[in-house]
Amino acid sequence: MVAAPTSANGGRVAKNTTYLTLALIGQKILSALYIPIVAGLIGPTATGEYLGALSFINVFAIFIDVGLTPAFIRATARDQQQGQPQFTAIITFKLLSSVVVVAALLATVGILEATHHNHPNMLFVRWAAIGMVIDAMTTTMYGFFRGVQRLEYESVGTVLHRVAVMLVGLTALQLGASPVAVIIALLVGSSANFLYATFHLWRYGVNWRFSWHWPTLKPLLIVATPFGLAALFSAIYSNSDNIFLTLFQSHRAVGLYGTASKMINAFSIIPTALVAAIFPAMSLAFINDRERLQRIFSDAMRYLMIAVIPIMVIILTLGLPIILQFYKSLWVDAVWPLRMLAVAMPMLFLNYPVGYLLNAANRQTRNTINIAITVVTNIALNLIFIQQYSYKSVAVISVFSALQLLVMGLWYTRTIINIPVRELLTTLGKTLVAGLLLAGLGSILLPYGHGTRGILMVAAALGLTYIVLLGVLRIVRRQDVDMFLSRIRRT
Repeated sequence: MVAAPTSANGGRVAKNTTYLTLALIGQKILSALYIPIVAGLIGPTATGEYLGALSFINVFAIFIDVGLTPAFIRATARDQQQGQPQFTAIITFKLLSSVVVVAALLATVGILEATHHNHPNMLFVRWAAIGMVIDAMTTTMYGFFRGVQRLEYESVGTVLHRVAVMLVGLTALQLGASPVAVIIALLVGSSANFLYATFHLWRYGVNWRFSWHWPTLKPLLIVATPFGLAALFSAIYSNSDNIFLTLFQSHRAVGLYGTASKMINAFSIIPTALVAAIFPAMSLAFINDRERLQRIFSDAMRYLMIAVIPIMVIILTLGLPIILQFYKSLWVDAVWPLRMLAVAMPMLFLNYPVGYLLNAANRQTRNTINIAITVVTNIALNLIFIQQYSYKSVAVISVFSALQLLVMGLWYTRTIINIPVRELLTTLGKTLVAGLLLAGLGSILLPYGHGTRGILMVAAALGLTYIVLLGVLRIVRRQDVDMFLSRIRRT
């Protein structure tokens, strides 16, 4: 195995952060373009079959990995010479766990089908299960590269996967293929990513071998347990909405709600990019300078407040004309969950710096507990209301869950730093005032928001007005701009 350079210094860390951040942003942008286009081509019901199957896959996939990948990354980073034997042990374990998990997944769907309960489309699930196994193996390969601080391979592979999916999926649908082509396109993307990672792993001197070695695997599984639990709670939190709609409502309900959710989640590139840039600084400041940690946190919260308000207002104002323009009346019922989920955006954005501050301060267990509590509450509320109110109650509960997670996170954040409550509330108040003014202007301009050109012109007018309001209301001052630009340059 080729040894990694020993001079893995700040330059390497900065490059790794840049590589992965750009890849994640690129992936988010491509996904934001892909899902709405696919939804428009195949309709709400087929989209619901696609998203419902993926939601089941995302939860079951956790039981293949069981947290081994982050444990492998940490172990490899500490002792790279153990990379090959650990890789062999993990791949062997995943091969066996894949058989068990795929069997359990197909049995679950089969039982639901046999007992005449609502269930995900079995054809979609079968194809997606193959991709799930391939992705599990690919994740382990990229785990090795993360351990030796070579994230450029994963960065390229991430974009390669998404590009392959888009090319195959959109081409197939344009040629008249059935909606299952969307799942097959995912399989093609996963295969391309797998082959790309395998090639670079071979170049690095790590070989594929299958060998069960319990003494190597046992300590990894012990370390992996908390990572696996955290991943499971996160997966349930992210996918339970679509799963419950699949089980208790219809594929059409999943399509309407899931597409609206995907459109909102596309904007998570903003907090994702921000926390990727500040997390290393947060981790260092926690050890060396608590006052600097407080400044980083408060600045991140302010930046995200400023960024999220105009997006929320534009979606609330232009949600109906956007849906009618791009999806026609077939999708008009998606407007309600789209607007409701837009209300949750401020909480979703602000959860990012709160959660990453807890991680930087070695409070990741507390962060996991907060997510677990939110998951239990979310599931309980959905079980009570979903059969009567369908995706409308799911959207409202999603807003409540985001607020609950934020409040719990802030409660424990105050034990780490002194939260500048007055400063943050002042910024929040001013941005909300700006948002209300934007909403008023939007209601005046709404009659002109017909057609793609009209929608873009109204959105541009609202955006420019918000920039002016940032200065007029002194939400952003010159020193804030200078500080923000200087931090970007340093990052």
